Amino acid sequence: MKIYWLLLCLLVVTNQTATISASQVSQCSCINAMREKDCLNQYCNWDDNSSSCSNKSCQSFGVQECDYLPDPFNCVWNDTSSKCEQFTKCSDYTFNVSQASRCALLVKCQPDYDTINSAEGTLKCKDRTLDAFLSVDNCNMLSYSSCSWYQTPDGTQCVKNAESQTCEPKKIQYCSDYKIIQNCNTYACYWTTNNTCTEKTCSILFENECQYYFSVDSQSVTFCQWNGTSCIDLDLNTLKEEQCLYATEFTYGWNPNIQKCEVCVSPDENSNAFIILFQIIIITIIFN
Repeated sequence: MKIYWLLLCLLVVTNQTATISASQVSQCSCINAMREKDCLNQYCNWDDNSSSCSNKSCQSFGVQECDYLPDPFNCVWNDTSSKCEQFTKCSDYTFNVSQASRCALLVKCQPDYDTINSAEGTLKCKDRTLDAFLSVDNCNMLSYSSCSWYQTPDGTQCVKNAESQTCEPKKIQYCSDYKIIQNCNTYACYWTTNNTCTEKTCSILFENECQYYFSVDSQSVTFCQWNGTSCIDLDLNTLKEEQCLYATEFTYGWNPNIQKCEVCVSPDENSNAFIILFQIIIITIIFN
């Protein structure tokens, strides 16, 4: 195989685990496909001359696909033009304040509440200031309705105050820190029959929910799998080649050298870590 092709597909290997940080989720793409049969034509283009697979252009995708393509595709949906377009930078995108959460659907962006235009009812997005699925700089600017467990750089979390109908910063370390059912973080916790908010585990999930859950601070995700009778922690060592991407929301791909799933991570130019190639591509949705 040509050295040029190898260089295109460098991926850093990290330790296998069923729990992984937010920045590492959904980082596989078409360039990881080694063979033509793994280069899925719905999302990828195969070049016979270089024997390489590449991502299709953003213009090839409709709204349902575009909003949930993995980050390496670098695509976003433009409501004005009704087209899937190349992502530029977070601050180029403006949404209605009521749709601020759409910033999180971009490539590592968050709402910038300091840019609210009161006359137009809009705000801009900005680069994430925290490696978390849900992040804002502070809770003070969030409306009560949009106050949904955003994490802040100072370690607080945005929690609804039902009495004052405001969004307040709270120190939240455990699910038990949520005292009422309305505040119990549904991404990471569940409300028990004992009227307490408790950390989710794979074992409490029903079959249709048995996929993943967030940490309380939304900085990591834990993957689960259904064993036929119950939901259990995902064991990467049990996954077959065609299951890696399906089971991990486009986070792990198949390493043919060791015949196991490995996490796809953006390459570090200064890293001397072992490098691998991955084989297939499946598009899945993280935010439902």
